[in-house]
Amino acid sequence: MICPRCGTVVSPDAKTCECGFAFVVEKDADLPAWFDEVRGLLTRAYTLATHPWQASGKSGSYEDWVRLRIPVSAVVQRSGSFLDIGCSSGFLLQSLLGWVRAKGLNIEPHGLDYSPETLTMARQRLPGYAKHLYLGNAWYWYPPQQFDFVRAELEYVPVNKRPDFIKRLLDEFVAPGGRLLLCHYRSRRENLESGWVDEYLCELSYDVLMVESGYSKEGLEQTRVAVLVKE
Repeated sequence: MICPRCGTVVSPDAKTCECGFAFVVEKDADLPAWFDEVRGLLTRAYTLATHPWQASGKSGSYEDWVRLRIPVSAVVQRSGSFLDIGCSSGFLLQSLLGWVRAKGLNIEPHGLDYSPETLTMARQRLPGYAKHLYLGNAWYWYPPQQFDFVRAELEYVPVNKRPDFIKRLLDEFVAPGGRLLLCHYRSRRENLESGWVDEYLCELSYDVLMVESGYSKEGLEQTRVAVLVKE
């Protein structure tokens, strides 16, 4: 794991970083402060970004962005509504519209983010879908509808809250027969041989329908998208 506060690589079973950032939050009363800190860190990074993909969580070049984000589109195999949780500046949604259209499909884009500043950026990027871009924290928020595709990352919540988060997304966000896309984006500084999202889901006894990977230009696997289906 990467500490969002200091950028240190820590063990997957670490409860805290040396800098004091907590990966495990035992008391529900401490959750708002945890979310507030992460929101502040991400907002500062994204609003100061030079390029649109950097304002959506990816450093490097546009080519790097495509290589490590296009696997999301690979698991979209039919048209339907698509909710991007943690949509940030809206650049992934904008990219997905083009990527799936190239396959002869269409998605109705929706986004959720808990940063007003980055959500404003998304609404400016996608003005035709501004009413589909919602302000809220997926841990607490209730969607106005269920979606055919829901994209999220487990890093959005403390490690010990991830099983509850997955269940909540499937129960509340994903339409019957729809797909939950759990994305795992990793740094080359990590041990990339293990600790992937699909392995974690199998440990929780979920049936993973499919996995798509993204590779750096050097051939390092740095992205996995694991898909769960809501029956």
